[in-house]
Amino acid sequence: MRNATETLIKYRSLVGIIALVVVLALAAPDVRSIVVGFFLMMLGMFFRAWSSGYIDKDRELATQGPYALTRNPLYFGNLLIAGGVAVASNRWLTALICVAYYVFFFTFLIAVERRRMRARFGARYDEWAKGANLFFPRLKRVDTAGFNIALYMKNREYRVLFYSLFVIVVLVIKFLKRIGFIGG
Repeated sequence: MRNATETLIKYRSLVGIIALVVVLALAAPDVRSIVVGFFLMMLGMFFRAWSSGYIDKDRELATQGPYALTRNPLYFGNLLIAGGVAVASNRWLTALICVAYYVFFFTFLIAVERRRMRARFGARYDEWAKGANLFFPRLKRVDTAGFNIALYMKNREYRVLFYSLFVIVVLVIKFLKRIGFIGG
C-alpha cells in the first residue's frame, strides 16, 4: 500500500498537467465563461495565498487564519481554481475531467495527510480537528492576525498565481482566435 501511495503522490502533478493540457485543448471559452471562471480562480488563489502565510509545512500545526475554518484550505483553494478552469473552458467534458482529477487525487491526499498529521501532532491535531471542518470552510469569524509574508514566499505560493494567469491567458487567446480577432 505504501508504494501505491507514494506513486500516486509522486505523479499527481504530472497527471494534473496532462489533464490541464487536455482541458485547454478541448476548451471553447466565451466572454462570460472566462469572466466567471477567472473570478472563481481568483477566489481560489486568494484562499491559497491566505493559507500559505500561516503554514510552516511539517514543522508546526497551522490552526490560525483559514486553518481555523478548514483543515485543508490549500486544497479548498485548489477546488475553486479547478472550478474556475472548468467554468472558463466552457465544456461539460472539460468540467468532468477537472472533477474526476480533483475527486480522485484530493480525496486520497486528504486521507493520507490526515493520518500523517495525526501521527505527527497527536492529541493537538485531534483537538484542533474538532473545531475546523475537514474540507469546506466553516463560516465563522477568524482572527486574521498572524499572516506571515515570509511563509507565503517560502511556500512559493506566487507560482499558483502565475500558473493561473497563464491558463486564463491561454483561454483568452483561444477565444480571440475562435472569433477571428487574431489569426491562427
